[in-house]
Amino acid sequence: MAAPARGVPVATAVGVGLAVLALMVYALMLATLSDLAGSDAAGNAYARAYGAIEIIVLWLLLALMTAIAALKGCMPWPAIVAAVVLIPASGFAAMSAEDLLARPEISPFLRPLIIPALVPPLIAAYSFWALLPRLRAAIAPRAAAGAIWGAILVLTLVILPMQERREVADDEFAAARKKFAVDFAKLPADAPLWDWVPFLQTPDETRVGAAQVRIRALGRRQSDAEIMLDRGDFPLGFLGRFDLTPTQALCDKARKQLLQTVQPLVLTTSNSKPYAQIATQVAGALAAMQWLVGYGCNSDAEALAWETMASAYKDPNFDVVELRELRDPKRLGQYLRENPERFSMLTPQAHLKAWLKFADDEALRDQALDGARKLDHRTADATEMLGADERTAWTVLLYLPQLDLEPTPPLCGAAQRVLHQQFAKTYRPKAEDPRPYSELLERLGAGDRLGDLIWLASRGCDAGTELAEAEDLIRAYQESAARAQMLARLAQLHRRP
Repeated sequence: MAAPARGVPVATAVGVGLAVLALMVYALMLATLSDLAGSDAAGNAYARAYGAIEIIVLWLLLALMTAIAALKGCMPWPAIVAAVVLIPASGFAAMSAEDLLARPEISPFLRPLIIPALVPPLIAAYSFWALLPRLRAAIAPRAAAGAIWGAILVLTLVILPMQERREVADDEFAAARKKFAVDFAKLPADAPLWDWVPFLQTPDETRVGAAQVRIRALGRRQSDAEIMLDRGDFPLGFLGRFDLTPTQALCDKARKQLLQTVQPLVLTTSNSKPYAQIATQVAGALAAMQWLVGYGCNSDAEALAWETMASAYKDPNFDVVELRELRDPKRLGQYLRENPERFSMLTPQAHLKAWLKFADDEALRDQALDGARKLDHRTADATEMLGADERTAWTVLLYLPQLDLEPTPPLCGAAQRVLHQQFAKTYRPKAEDPRPYSELLERLGAGDRLGDLIWLASRGCDAGTELAEAEDLIRAYQESAARAQMLARLAQLHRRP
């Protein structure tokens, strides 16, 4: 056994300082490794990078603590040899555990976390045993070394069967993908909806998307969906993804399945189970009700039943709040009014933005604009859209001269604010950097911003400020026939009483 060296109190103080630092890194590492897949792809990549750095830093601190304990404390040579071998080996096992934890939904799930969670406390504990005489007096050297380094050896080696289990799981997944592809290819195009549903139960989003495409092309999907809703085996989370028509019959049958599905989930004792057990079912029901309510199917009773049920579980997520918000009267029919899936769903009650959504389709543009011009609320809707985000405002400006709007003060003011913002941020070339007038038109973006200004000014809007801004902007570009013609037109409008 190595003889105790002088300066143990100083070494102990250094060891304590390193232990405090290691504890902070240890806490960060566990928080990171326990949630490596909780964000999007970029967020998960950052988490893995941080986790790897934290493991490296922590194991370096542990190695330094052990080195001080070996030099300044009392550590048997067999224990020193074990430390030299097992500290880097366990660090490698911890890095391998991080690789497994990046996909915690696959076996061995979160079990690899035991390696980075248990090894550091064991190494730190042995370092303090070697530094503190009282601990050495209480625990025999062989017992301390055998128990701690033996446990570290077991934890280091346990990564091997975990890696094997992951390889088996990956092989099983690959085989399932292959079988999925074969079965999917064999399924007739006119197969009933319930034959397609099993292909939605896969973590492979590409495969799920392919199945949805085939379902949306299925001519019998509406009647099959009603049959499945009657039976109670329709996948509720996909109700809004199959391009179904929100008929009254579909509404009634979906509400029936929603009530049937929620009953078995109701707890007899509140907070007796974690919310995670029902999170998937609640998310699916919420998606179904969002689609139903959006298309005018009142689901207040169903939303209340699901909210009440979900609130009784431990630690519910934000879905509970969204279930409550579904009962807001403003939500009923919101999709029909603002964002219907098909042109055939449009009604005179639909918002102007819903009609203009289909104006981007060349085949539907004339019909969409004709319908938009007939809306008795089109001017109010256009004013609202001009005050919304930039994309929505530009949609109105794109079709402004074609909508037969009434130039009310609110409409004029809202449109002029958007044009002012556009003119103010458009590049004005210097005299030494002449640019053609055509470049200005390109910089003003899609549509005809100057034409919109002319429309507003020619219909009585007080657009003097915007006309002056436009003239100043145009003069910053090179002379041309088109430039001169535009300036003349703006000047004519500017001089009008």
